[in-house]
Amino acid sequence: MKLSNANSLRELYISTLFDLLKETEDVGMVTSNTFNFPVVSADGEEGWIEVTAKVTKESGDDGYLKREEYRAKCEERAQRKVEKARKDAERAQKKEGE
Repeated sequence: MKLSNANSLRELYISTLFDLLKETEDVGMVTSNTFNFPVVSADGEEGWIEVTAKVTKESGDDGYLKREEYRAKCEERAQRKVEKARKDAERAQKKEGE
């Protein structure tokens, strides 16, 4: 994608998201493609959310491929977590039996 098109699209989406959130949040620009707003967690800890818009140079189905790769990575992590929990439970059960 040409740089001028990418800049135009990035500006459009940053301003659209900014305008959407400014109705309910204290948003402010921190760079030409990033805005932020303060947040408070359920336990009262304060922090900031930063939203960045980036137009990639990829074209065609590359964006869909990245989504699929990320989905597969998340599924793999979840499976490893389940397997670890199962092994930990088996170890704990063995210790109780000794």
